Amino acid sequence: MNTTIDDFVVSGDKVTLVRKLDKRMPANKPTTKIMSRFAYFLLVPALLYTSVALADWPMSNDPAFDPSVRAPAYAHGEGPIILLDGAHHNFFVQWEFIEPFADLAAADGYQPIIDDEPFTPEYLARFDIVMIVTALPFDFTTKTEVTTETTFTQAEITALHDWVEAGGSLLVFSEHAPFDQAINPLLQRFGMASSVGYVADTEHHDEAYGSPGWIVYSRENGLLDTQHPIINGRNEGEAIERVVSFGGSSLTGEGYANLFRLSPAAENRQHPTGVGPVGMGDSQALAGRVGAGRVAAFGDSNGFTAMNFEKEDGSALAAGMNTAGYDWKQLVLNVLHWLSGELPSS
Repeated sequence: MNTTIDDFVVSGDKVTLVRKLDKRMPANKPTTKIMSRFAYFLLVPALLYTSVALADWPMSNDPAFDPSVRAPAYAHGEGPIILLDGAHHNFFVQWEFIEPFADLAAADGYQPIIDDEPFTPEYLARFDIVMIVTALPFDFTTKTEVTTETTFTQAEITALHDWVEAGGSLLVFSEHAPFDQAINPLLQRFGMASSVGYVADTEHHDEAYGSPGWIVYSRENGLLDTQHPIINGRNEGEAIERVVSFGGSSLTGEGYANLFRLSPAAENRQHPTGVGPVGMGDSQALAGRVGAGRVAAFGDSNGFTAMNFEKEDGSALAAGMNTAGYDWKQLVLNVLHWLSGELPSS
């Protein structure tokens, strides 16, 4: 039995996203050449100073990723409605890298919808959660930095802020350049800011990858906020032990809980495209109340995907919820539970 709500269909444990974005989706499947170009922009910051070559690294969703949920928060298709913003050249939406997240959310009972309408008070009133990821004022890789372009109009930012203050929940992401430049005006309206460039930590990174861009946040190294409900979940089985970021930016935000605390060894570096470094925050994940609503912000977005990068030798490098040894899948669920009020605010 299928449940239909506007732009999406839930069937069994799989969400089928019926887009209004066809006019902006590629006419054909991505070619290796194009996808390698994307991989360069995405992974070079995370893998600098390694011996890894990135010339031919196509990327795709991991077909082995399991989005099933053992104890769903809501009955199937009856949970809060999540808008996956596709109105702002959102790279992960345009190229379907958002689908593992949508599948996981649907398996947990949420109702994810992709749409490409500008934010207005009337439009936002349809949704419980708004997710904004990899937003830009232009298509990814067509330019290396944001200059005079506007990603969100002031009217959109005001509408979104008012919607959150009235009780809506916002999940928003910065990233490495140029995504950090694009999202900063919106973050600033919520009392946050992103550095520009990409962040690295020479003392708290995953040494298996040999890159300071893959920063590890764990209970053991003290960089997780172990007092926050997002980190502890609804029970001991949902507690987060460790996650890793994949480059991205640093954040600041007064009055927000610092879920992923950057260490004194962390630094903001110039992106290989020549953008930055500008500013330096103390976090890669913030969460807090804004009026009656809730906001969760992350400096890196790969953890909410399940990507594989195909290396030159044919092996796959996982970067997201599919990365072994880390708790990204549970962390994503905990974030959704917090945003929808299944977890206390603090």
